[in-house]
Amino acid sequence: MLARTQINNTTANVYTCPSGKKAYIYVDVASNDGSQVSMTVSIGDGTTFYTYWTGTTNFLTLKLVLDGGDVLRVGTTGLVNVFVYGIER
Repeated sequence: MLARTQINNTTANVYTCPSGKKAYIYVDVASNDGSQVSMTVSIGDGTTFYTYWTGTTNFLTLKLVLDGGDVLRVGTTGLVNVFVYGIER
């Protein structure tokens, strides 16, 4: 597991790919109680972010490849658990 966190009605940086590495990751975002919540997943350099996915659901899974320095950010209007797993090379 590369990262895991719980986010409640806010936006947070959940994972940063180490400098000089490439990360092949899976990201699971799950509503804490199974209810539908608004979720946004963004990728950026820590200053500028681009929305990768946005919608309302109770579970989201993504497969991503990030370059060194890329930051993964998740925003929600509810309570969600975020799990990031994979490899860094």
